[in-house]
Amino acid sequence: MNEFFLQILTAIPVSLRGLFPELLIATAICLGLILEWSTAVQDKRLVVWFCAISAFAGLLLCWVVGVPSGVVQLDGTFVPDAITQFIRMFSLGGALLALLALNGSRAMHGRDELGDAALLILSVALGAMLLASAKHLLAMYIGLEFLSLSSYGLAGFRSRDPQASEAGIKYVLYGAVASAVAIFGISHLWGMAGTFDVTEIGNRLVALQTPAVYASVALVAAAFAFKLGLAPFHFWSPDVYQGCPTVAAGFLSTVPKAAGFAAILHILPDLLPSSAAGLPSASLVNAIVGMAVLSIAVGSTAALVQKDAKRLLAFSSTANSGIMLLAVSTWITRDAVAALGLYLLAYLVANLGAFLALDILSGDGDTSLANLKGSWKRRPRVVVALVVCVSSLAGIPPLAGFAGKWALLSEVVRTGLEDGFGTVLVVGVVVALAGSVALAGAYLRLLRATVVDEDAEGSVHPYIQPAFLAEVPLLLCAGASIALGAGFPLLALFHSCLAGG
Repeated sequence: MNEFFLQILTAIPVSLRGLFPELLIATAICLGLILEWSTAVQDKRLVVWFCAISAFAGLLLCWVVGVPSGVVQLDGTFVPDAITQFIRMFSLGGALLALLALNGSRAMHGRDELGDAALLILSVALGAMLLASAKHLLAMYIGLEFLSLSSYGLAGFRSRDPQASEAGIKYVLYGAVASAVAIFGISHLWGMAGTFDVTEIGNRLVALQTPAVYASVALVAAAFAFKLGLAPFHFWSPDVYQGCPTVAAGFLSTVPKAAGFAAILHILPDLLPSSAAGLPSASLVNAIVGMAVLSIAVGSTAALVQKDAKRLLAFSSTANSGIMLLAVSTWITRDAVAALGLYLLAYLVANLGAFLALDILSGDGDTSLANLKGSWKRRPRVVVALVVCVSSLAGIPPLAGFAGKWALLSEVVRTGLEDGFGTVLVVGVVVALAGSVALAGAYLRLLRATVVDEDAEGSVHPYIQPAFLAEVPLLLCAGASIALGAGFPLLALFHSCLAGG
């Protein structure tokens, strides 16, 4: 079977062969548009199934092709490698889970936007895949814009829902400013270096190291900070997550974040000039750790006072992004990249699972903690899955979240103490641990509402038959959170792939 697929691959031009998974998904989106236009409202689930099958086919293709060897594609604009392969499978796996949940979502049942939502989920996955392989500033910007535009549509695709429309408008306005800032920084880098190639820019600017260089890089970094929801660029996320459909919010809280970190891992080491020893300046490390600490502090403290579950998870996402940013402060050692991969994988299944559980429990779309009271009696199986996913987010052993946090934070401490990066990294780890404790308190408020609190007297919850298809991806996320708790062997696998083994 593998030989058959390889024979097909040989017919693809060499300049495009490394991007064949992206071409497959792009073709599926075009065919899905035709299917969506020609399908009646009551048959829109066919579009969702088509997109889900396409995502699964993309996963199979990634497995058949294997880890890319770093061959330059399209004149150096894209360079697929092991990190790209991870993001491909991460994005398509997340899209598959989200599409299965969308097909069984009662909130989307019978709506004519169902097909649009499915195609937008697939488009977000494609944007993440393109961004993850970019080694050229224009290619990076195109991937970032494709990802952003698809995300805007996914946040506000329910045109008749005022909350969804508001979420989409806010996302577009914030994103437009971030995009303008990014292109402004890219234009300055091109003006100083005369090229868009990241490696050449780094080589030509190594002798300058002027404030203008770092200011231009900071402008580009602001766009990534927006996409990752890092403080102080996080203000959009609570409103957008609360306003857009719950399944879409769960997907947007995971896949774009992973793509943003992949782009940082590819671009940052080559773009910023380093010292003769190959280490960044102390001020650069301090700036990265400072943004991480600010994100952890803002996200964890704000999550404690939220009265809506989706807003709580939005601020939790900001704090988790700050913890993951600490991996970048190590100047991206191989062990830190492997640990970040494990953390992202644990975060995907736990955070997406929490949103999928909220989609089932909320019924009418109201995810306020008051509306979730008494959920244990109505949906005990869903609440158990929610408890597993939220416990994993809190870093409770032996779940996946604990494995990811332990691997990442221990590598940050080792780098700070042994590799000459200073104790500022250790300070970042201390703040991360304190933030994790605060987040655990916020998660306990969510679990209390669903498990302990009773319905108010006289409250009425119309019985809605739970959709089995909506529970399947939720149970898969909960099961993966348990299975990945023994995820330390994955570190060796990730490390081997990064080393080309």
